[in-house]
Amino acid sequence: MAKTDIFTVMSKVLESPQPDRRREAISSLRTVTASELKNNFGEVSAQAMKGALAITRHQRAEFVLLPVEDYLELQQARTASLDALSSQFDAMVARMNTPAAKRGVARLFKASPAGLGNSAVRAARAAHGG
Repeated sequence: MAKTDIFTVMSKVLESPQPDRRREAISSLRTVTASELKNNFGEVSAQAMKGALAITRHQRAEFVLLPVEDYLELQQARTASLDALSSQFDAMVARMNTPAAKRGVARLFKASPAGLGNSAVRAARAAHGG
């Protein structure tokens, strides 16, 4: 890709009306500059105990300072989600390892292209109430 192409692509990305959804939550936080954090750590950390703060550098949020308890809650929620997904995955694997599922896979690999097409049409009709 030529340099002009890269610049064209980058300008379109920068002009895109799509907001960065991840940063919307940060925009509602109280902000503190990195210099303020460095020079007034005690005061800023006391503010952070009341709620998360966005730490900015050059007027752009770079970090979020939050109390340990808030961080632990975030980690717990993340772990809970992973545990739930892991349980769902294990259940799906268990369903795939039943004798009936294994027979179905064996039939699938032995099926002709026409047979696969007919099965797909029947499944689509059944899914759409036909």
